[in-house]
Amino acid sequence: MRILIWQTAYPGDVVLSTPLILSLRESFPSAHLAFVGRPFISELLRGSGVELIPFSKGFLESFKIRERIRGYDIVISPHRSARSALILYFSGIPVRVGFSNAELSFLYTHRVEHRWGVHEVERNLSLLEPLGAKKLVRKTKLWLKEEEREEILSRFSLLGRTYVVFAPFSNFPLKEWSPKNWAKLIDGIGLEVVLVGTQKDKEKAQEIRSLSRRGFLDLTGRTTLRELMGIIAGARFVVANDSAPVHIANALGVGALSVYTATSPLYGFYPLFGGYVENPSPCSPCSPNPKRCKTGTRECVSVPSPEDVLGALEKFLGADALGA
Repeated sequence: MRILIWQTAYPGDVVLSTPLILSLRESFPSAHLAFVGRPFISELLRGSGVELIPFSKGFLESFKIRERIRGYDIVISPHRSARSALILYFSGIPVRVGFSNAELSFLYTHRVEHRWGVHEVERNLSLLEPLGAKKLVRKTKLWLKEEEREEILSRFSLLGRTYVVFAPFSNFPLKEWSPKNWAKLIDGIGLEVVLVGTQKDKEKAQEIRSLSRRGFLDLTGRTTLRELMGIIAGARFVVANDSAPVHIANALGVGALSVYTATSPLYGFYPLFGGYVENPSPCSPCSPNPKRCKTGTRECVSVPSPEDVLGALEKFLGADALGA
């Protein structure tokens, strides 16, 4: 039996799909497993033991990948786009499982109810119900060996140091807590802070540095995805927006705290290990991936207060880690 998992969304979504890999491996140990995702899966899922099929979602590539996956017996698709439904339908895979609210959901042979108010891990695992999978694994996992972790930490002179990772950035600006608040949070914590982000976030990282009274290690735009995994794996804790570093941390056994702005734990993307601070704005939440402020005020990115977040962090790090 050949089973394909199709998740072509963002890194955090891919991490939250890893329980599908673990559960399918437990339930159908003799099956061949493959995973289709954006090209970053070659780094993110390296070592998972499944066949990785990178897909950059280009127009012509959409036709080619249809032929590449044609020989699979079953496909599980947490991704809900029309493109996904069309490609999987025309691939001829006989059993196609997707969510009932997916675009063009009628193209799936089996449709599972999509529910808010439950964690994304549980939501994804519900896609295995039509297969009769009995051994469900309700945890995420990334495959990073200890020697690789140590090599990465040595490369950035972090081996043996106690630090927290702050990840203030997102693909969706309305998910980003304000730079002023991040700077106050850095000033209020007594542990070394390592700031992470992508190349496009460097200017915002500089703004945080200009507002902070203390120094921190700024690795924004300086790491590969694999290096980011190693740095997070070596951290004492991670603080982030509603974004991928939260899920990467949990998948590597590190606790995380999410700071919510325009989104909410209601959508099910909160940490499995750690906690979160909800947003008090009356207009929050907007949507799982908000692209436009519905009030025009952007009020939610200014709250919650840094004091509220520090209070939440104290529960995980202890009072001795605060008050720099």
